[in-house]
Amino acid sequence: MEFEQELDVYRHMLPNLIEHEGKFVVIFGKSLIGIFGTYQDALAVGYEKCGLKPFLVKKVESVEQVQFFTRDIEPCRT
Repeated sequence: MEFEQELDVYRHMLPNLIEHEGKFVVIFGKSLIGIFGTYQDALAVGYEKCGLKPFLVKKVESVEQVQFFTRDIEPCRT
């Protein structure tokens, strides 16, 4: 459940985060830990501040890229 809560916090904060588009945020529970230029920096601070407790590292994007994966692959019928 924590992951959904952190995603909700991200979505709620997104209008204020858009000016940092392309950077990465760290969210722990209901708190924004910080905004970072690289994923590696965000992850390092996340582990430093949160230890092994779950936290979210998310790239700030005005339009989120949709990822689709499937295991239901049939041979190409061309």
